[in-house]
Amino acid sequence: MNRIGKFGMAVVLVFALCLSMNGLVSAQVGGFTEDFEDPSLPGWEKSSEAIVVDGVLQMAPGSFALHAGDWSDINLTVRLKYSGEGEVFVNYYFRDVNRYHLVLTTGRLILEKEKDGTSTPLGNAEVAAIQPDTWLDLSIVVSGGSHQVSINNQVVLSASDPEPLQTGSILLESVRGVTAEFDNLNVRGTPGEGPLPGQEPPPPGAEPPPAGEEPAPGGEAGAPPAAPVAPQTSTGTGTSTSTGGLVNELFANQASTVSLTTFMINLILSAIFAYILSVVYIHWGSSLTNRRKFAANFMLLTVTTTFIILVVRSSIALSLGLVGALSIVRFRTAVKEPEELAYLFFAIGIGIGLGDNQRLITMVAMAAGIVLVGLRYIFRKADADVNLHLSVASQDPMAISLEQITETLRQHTAKLKLLRFDESAQALEVAYLIEFRRMEDLSAAKTALRALSASLEITFMDNKGIW
Repeated sequence: MNRIGKFGMAVVLVFALCLSMNGLVSAQVGGFTEDFEDPSLPGWEKSSEAIVVDGVLQMAPGSFALHAGDWSDINLTVRLKYSGEGEVFVNYYFRDVNRYHLVLTTGRLILEKEKDGTSTPLGNAEVAAIQPDTWLDLSIVVSGGSHQVSINNQVVLSASDPEPLQTGSILLESVRGVTAEFDNLNVRGTPGEGPLPGQEPPPPGAEPPPAGEEPAPGGEAGAPPAAPVAPQTSTGTGTSTSTGGLVNELFANQASTVSLTTFMINLILSAIFAYILSVVYIHWGSSLTNRRKFAANFMLLTVTTTFIILVVRSSIALSLGLVGALSIVRFRTAVKEPEELAYLFFAIGIGIGLGDNQRLITMVAMAAGIVLVGLRYIFRKADADVNLHLSVASQDPMAISLEQITETLRQHTAKLKLLRFDESAQALEVAYLIEFRRMEDLSAAKTALRALSASLEITFMDNKGIW
């Protein structure tokens, strides 16, 4: 198969991989859609004053509705309307004392972060469209620490949080004298592992505190109370008697919040990508070393990098420890050619991308890299296409000359390049880089050289293979 045919096949394979990976990336997205047609509101925890009427969630002053879940990088859209004096709260990444407040009041929009009972303003905007008794189309898009809020398809607020919250649920509130209505709620985001211990949403049937009582920490009267932490059953020595308790204790102090499913998917992808990269290097590389042996390291290197980044990505302490460890760990095998170093960095880059859960970006970058390598292989200059090292030696330098050897080889090779010529009174040695189009040409060249002198020592060393 010629070069262009091989390159076309590789492009088709990469394109097929992109399609399959795109489906896998899409499969990561979770969330829910609520049209409020079911008056029982399955999946919701709410106060008694939050009810469904004619396909709309109506919330009396001081009421709340919570949809438990655990999403990050959300895209939330909802239609809402309010009447009265007060505020409407749309809370996301909610976990009792941690949440983002999006506060809507007449003519104004406010975004705050609440963490450990302390509120931090992130941004505010004057929005004339926010008026009582008017339906609004609200959109919230969160990516990492970036928040973008739109009203009626117009961006009205952009804010950034340098220390973003990770994941959480969706909580709707009507505060003070406001009666709020919600419809067509849609939430899409990356699912997490679930609420952390001590940060679970309120249990079924939870009601807001009666009027006049102290509101929940960080919220207004009517906000859902923090969930109580269930006591552990212990023996006299303080050891949990539950097998599940032992398992939970074993994994309780993990620094990373990456789910096991995400971890396994990324490791599998890193192995697949590393295998593809090794095949590309073996068939399209130009290194003179043993490429198969060198390419065998790509998979372990990529999987290890993915594992390390997945572990340290959410822990500053582990990240600093990694820097210290890498300062004393270095490659002990010399990298002989720049191309080898380039492929090593490519493999490490794939591992870092997958370790940071950037699957789509990593997939696109790898596809682009393979296309560039393939184009380079197709348009490589002819004088770089030699694929064998040939060494010819004779212990009788008077019986044969350099010109005879060169002329004989030129008759049977497609390309010929002299690398080294050593001659003394006792011996003659010549080294070439050559290319054969067919296996028969190699046999013919060997026979012709033997015809010059039966005492010649002939060595062929493979670089790329000759067929």
